[in-house]
Amino acid sequence: MSARRACLPLLACAALAPGLAMAEAPRSAIPWLSESIVTGAPPPPGRGEAPADPDAITVAPLGDVSRDAVGLLPPERTGFPRDLWGERAVAEVRDLVLGAGGSGVPAAIALFREILLAEADPPPGSDAGSALLIARIDRLLDMGALDEAEALVEAAGPNSPDLFRRWFDLGLLLDRAEPACDALKGNPSLSPTLPARVFCLARGGDWNAAEITLTLGKGVGSIPDAQEELLARFLDPVLFEETEDPPIPDPLTPLDFLLREAVGLPRPPGPLPLAFLRGDLEEHAPMRARIDASERLWLAGSLTASGLLDAYRGGEPAASGGVWDRARAIQAFDAALAKGYAETVGATLVAADDAMSARGLRVGLAKGYAESLRVLNPAVLSETARARLAELLILAGETEAADAVARTLGNGQLTALVAVAAGGAPEAVPEDPAPSERFRAALAGLGAGAPADDRETRLAELAKSGQIGETILEALDLVSAGAEADPPSLRAALFALRAAGEEKAAREIAVQTLLARPAP
Repeated sequence: MSARRACLPLLACAALAPGLAMAEAPRSAIPWLSESIVTGAPPPPGRGEAPADPDAITVAPLGDVSRDAVGLLPPERTGFPRDLWGERAVAEVRDLVLGAGGSGVPAAIALFREILLAEADPPPGSDAGSALLIARIDRLLDMGALDEAEALVEAAGPNSPDLFRRWFDLGLLLDRAEPACDALKGNPSLSPTLPARVFCLARGGDWNAAEITLTLGKGVGSIPDAQEELLARFLDPVLFEETEDPPIPDPLTPLDFLLREAVGLPRPPGPLPLAFLRGDLEEHAPMRARIDASERLWLAGSLTASGLLDAYRGGEPAASGGVWDRARAIQAFDAALAKGYAETVGATLVAADDAMSARGLRVGLAKGYAESLRVLNPAVLSETARARLAELLILAGETEAADAVARTLGNGQLTALVAVAAGGAPEAVPEDPAPSERFRAALAGLGAGAPADDRETRLAELAKSGQIGETILEALDLVSAGAEADPPSLRAALFALRAAGEEKAAREIAVQTLLARPAP
């Protein structure tokens, strides 16, 4: 087998790295995006292409049609009004979406993602440029939500230059590059840059044409020396076995990252963008890398709780501290549940809760073990383990089981939080144990019938005027600090979310904020 043919499996894995492209970076551009596709340029030299496909996607202007209304979640599912943005102009809405934090407790991130995926009327001023849709897609990419970003592009149709560029790059991210590479051959208004062209030729199996394209491109000076060396190494890595590793580009573009991964070159130090991490979720990835990627993607709202917990079960912990302590704690809890010994279950439950809570992963623990926690018998657990069980059941949404456990403890705050999670309200603020200011603020925000200050008055008026999307985004920014949200901001956010019709989300955010860490 030749070196270049042996490279094909590596290429398949490396194609999971991102390569978002744009000719002139719009305001929604993510800093790490590369320019893999350009418009209005003649094709680079090359040979060996297949004839133009008459059925290939043709990129053309869309006239006055706007794709900003496209979404994956209809109003009957989200509960949002169809006129989500009111009279706010599209440029202002785009800036709101790009400026929103998309951080905080998982329920806050989930509501933000719902905004990004919502089907709604386009704001005034929307046009064929689809500025709001593109901003939403780019925020999903920034969060590592690749499947949702791809689904939005496909729902809109990749038949405008900006949407096609994203479709092409999502194909690289998701190891589905062939359709976009094939479509490029028949699109006169789009042209891949030389590195992207070489990639497509090689991915299609035409390694000779890829080498010729690279050689001609180097001859006319249309590719930097450093990138030419990387592409040459990619096409025939055996030739470079005895040479030093090339320096890591700064900034590292997604296409550079893809090529370096294919030939086993080292990664840059520090955390990679979330969209680069898809390959690290695969079973063949090292356990440490898989756990790191899973934790970061869970915290960004782009991985399920079961996916998070599965990463800890992928092998034997190799050391102690950090990710290994969490893996060891999850595996010990699994083993205790399998054996059913009450004392061991209680101890390992507390240990797993401590380990996961220290990384901000407590909600993932609760949701991932919801079924197992619901059937545990609290009577055989210590008081500490019972309290942890009650808190985790609340976070898991198992309010009936949580209420049964909380009643065995005589803890007023737990009973109050069960009522909040179940959709009710405590009759009064419990005084045993003494509530924190954050606890008082949360209950006040959930129960207030009128604004408490000028900020809450403005948010209420914003919601009343029909600017529901803007109200929600402003409220989410107030609680972007998660468990560290200051009490007045927490109260205002919960009050505003209720004014915007998001009662359920407000309750979930309140509960997760107050229970982000185990009670002392």
